[in-house]
Amino acid sequence: MTTASTYRERLLPSWGAWLLVLGLVLMLSIAYGAALGSSAGWLVALGTGVLAVALILLTAPVIAVSPTGLQVQGAVLPLSSIAEFEVIDRDGIARLRGPGSDARLFVSLRPWSAPGGVLVRLDDPEDPHPAWLFTSRHPTRVTAALAATMSR
Repeated sequence: MTTASTYRERLLPSWGAWLLVLGLVLMLSIAYGAALGSSAGWLVALGTGVLAVALILLTAPVIAVSPTGLQVQGAVLPLSSIAEFEVIDRDGIARLRGPGSDARLFVSLRPWSAPGGVLVRLDDPEDPHPAWLFTSRHPTRVTAALAATMSR
């Protein structure tokens, strides 16, 4: 977006997910080190470690609220299309994604990064999605930024 954001968040994984990735990298490097020698183990550790961190950083979604709209994971929603929005807890997300849920929802969920989220209902008959559902570490800040930006 070219205008200044009123809110911006990058959903990196929690520390537990980072530890899991570290454990997998270590297991792989130890296995290769035992089979092919310590040099191969260190090379595998370096290569898979760099690759894992790069993939995590490149795939972490960005949530941004600006005067031009709401951006979630590269998709942009104009503020004029937003009817209402609300903070959703973990149980609410489970209900919205469970049996009988609307398959037309635009969904960007990262439960390993954030337990809560935001539901944005749309007021645009041309849009194939009736609502956007996405996780955020700070859903109240997202909704506050949306409210502040839409009231301008």
